[in-house]
Amino acid sequence: MMKTNAWKRNNRGFTLLEVLIGMVIFALGMMALAQLQGSLARNSADANSRTVATNIAEELIEEARSFSQITSAPGKHAYNDITPGTHSVTRTGNTFDVVTQVADYYYEDGTFTTTPPLGAARSDMKLLEVTVSWQGSQGFYVDGNSDTNADLGSGSITLRDVISSITSPSSGKVALGAAGDNSYAPPVDYNPGENPDIVSIELGQNKFKESTTPLPDVIRTDELVETRFDVVTYSQNGDNATFLRREEFRAISCECTLRIPSSDNQGGLRPTVWTGSEYSEGEFVSKPYGEEASNQQSEFCGVCCRDHHDGGTGQNDDSDDPGRSRYNPFRPYIGYYDNSYGALAGDHKHFKRSNTGNLVLASSDGAAYVEACRMVRKDGFWRIAQDLRQEGLNAFPASYLDEESEIGEYSDYVTEAVKAYELATDPTNNSNPTNPYESSPPVFTLPQNMSPAVLFPASTYDNATEMASGGVTEQQLRARGIYIDYMNDELREKINCLDLGGSGDGCNAPEVTSALEIIPFYEVQLTWLARWNETPNNFPIDVSNEAIADDNLHSRGVATLMNGFGYSTVNSAVHSQNLGLTGTDPIDPWYGFQTRNYDLFALAVDYNNPPQLTTIIVAGTISSAVGGVKAADVEIVGVGAQCDRTLTGFECVVEKNATAPRIEVFNYFKVGKTLLACSSYLAGIPPIEHFANNGNNKTKFALPTTASTSVADIVIKENSCN
Repeated sequence: MMKTNAWKRNNRGFTLLEVLIGMVIFALGMMALAQLQGSLARNSADANSRTVATNIAEELIEEARSFSQITSAPGKHAYNDITPGTHSVTRTGNTFDVVTQVADYYYEDGTFTTTPPLGAARSDMKLLEVTVSWQGSQGFYVDGNSDTNADLGSGSITLRDVISSITSPSSGKVALGAAGDNSYAPPVDYNPGENPDIVSIELGQNKFKESTTPLPDVIRTDELVETRFDVVTYSQNGDNATFLRREEFRAISCECTLRIPSSDNQGGLRPTVWTGSEYSEGEFVSKPYGEEASNQQSEFCGVCCRDHHDGGTGQNDDSDDPGRSRYNPFRPYIGYYDNSYGALAGDHKHFKRSNTGNLVLASSDGAAYVEACRMVRKDGFWRIAQDLRQEGLNAFPASYLDEESEIGEYSDYVTEAVKAYELATDPTNNSNPTNPYESSPPVFTLPQNMSPAVLFPASTYDNATEMASGGVTEQQLRARGIYIDYMNDELREKINCLDLGGSGDGCNAPEVTSALEIIPFYEVQLTWLARWNETPNNFPIDVSNEAIADDNLHSRGVATLMNGFGYSTVNSAVHSQNLGLTGTDPIDPWYGFQTRNYDLFALAVDYNNPPQLTTIIVAGTISSAVGGVKAADVEIVGVGAQCDRTLTGFECVVEKNATAPRIEVFNYFKVGKTLLACSSYLAGIPPIEHFANNGNNKTKFALPTTASTSVADIVIKENSCN
């Protein structure tokens, strides 16, 4: 009986109340599960929409990046086509709104700006901002079935990226590979400069090189100059030109303070050198260095003063190629500090001006000196390159280089002379210490020494340019310089390989078809940087010779017919190194040996009598003993004498029967300073005219009337001539 009752108790089932409670619990659980499933579905769809939106933004950015050229053209995606806009994209049944914002940035003087610099044809990069948004009322799709009652939720994503004007290699391959072009850079339209100011030099294979006209910027506060120009290589196909390469240069002059390193982490960079495809930045070494002496000069003077020193030891130094580690590989040994100067040994010598205007060697820590540097843009930054080296200077009358045949004649001369120069630099010479290339550089072939000889107009008396009343009475003469940078062993091996018929790839110079493309030469307009003088002085022809002004707003090389009949020899002269582009005073004792000259001949046809001259000639140098004041800017005028500025001084010829002949010296000043022009030979005519701080300083000197030749140096001094 007990077993029966227990069995009954264990199998009696659930009560109705228990069942109802269980059903409620189950229903609540199922409701929560359904809500969770819906939330998960909505969150999954929202995440999916964010992913789709992100993909859309990334696709649009990559599409923008894969442009194939710079300028817009039908059927081609171009850099200039990257512009702001709005549109819609439908994906997975949903509509996404896309808003694109674009900001153009320009790289100028070491910083990025949204303001286009003067002459900028395009921006250097674009900041692209893509915003993709979606709305919650559109529902979402699961397995192709739309649940339009679900609330997807509104949202948006924003992606930003920088698009360079030069495509990345990956997108470059996509854009250009179909055309069979292995170059990753997109073709960029280029407009060659106009003759005769900018001359295109033919390199072969429809490739050309040209240099923009150097534009000086006078840092007027301290009378120092910064000059900029570009060298552009391009290809020409009919009327269309394509940009291939641009090299950006600056030449600057700076006041510096000499520093001798006291630790290994003090010093500067080795020079940036050309390797054939790009500029290679030098390594940092412990060596003498400099600091800019004033912030009232070029913003690049800090790096110029610091780096433009030799000496020290670097890991990449090559004993067989020592010129690579020097800023002027052709500098004579006398131009370097020797071991007697201690830590300065191995550096090239630097000089300052004494209170008499003479050059004095800077030989101790803290000594002041003046420097001139050439800079090149490397990866967006300005670096100090090896010094300019002008090998040839030519000048022409106004009418030359206006015709294509004349351009061809001049271009042929330049390229033939450059090739001859390069062929004379045997790549094996540098390993021979008795005859290294830098100590015995080839002589650049002058036009008249070519075979056959090249005679440009007005280069001889027989083909002199004529200036006559009723005809040409004034013309702008032109001067052009040919520069060739130092070629290290690595570069000359590539050049030699190409000269021997090797291919660009085989000679480690991809996409290059001739040695001329990688020889570091450039041909530069120097009209407004050269000094112009005529003999006889001022008559029958006078040539302008004003102090350098911003953007070439000064006059130089303008020949004007005066009075008289006969020949005038017109000489243009330029310093062959960095100083030639900055108009800086001599900064070492070898200035006179580092100049180039070219003579033009003009025949004046005018029968009015010019002033008669005596044999009394007064000449001398003009220098400055005041830091930051350039003697090169000082100007002169003769009264009762015919006077001209020369490259570093002046010359006056006294007129016959002149009453109290004199020379007036002006255009020297410095803010807050009282300056005087002084001469130990010439006597001042009282009162000495001087107006402080307003640029009207002037000094008058009497000229002798009896001596035949006199040397009369003039020095700009502060406060007093004592």
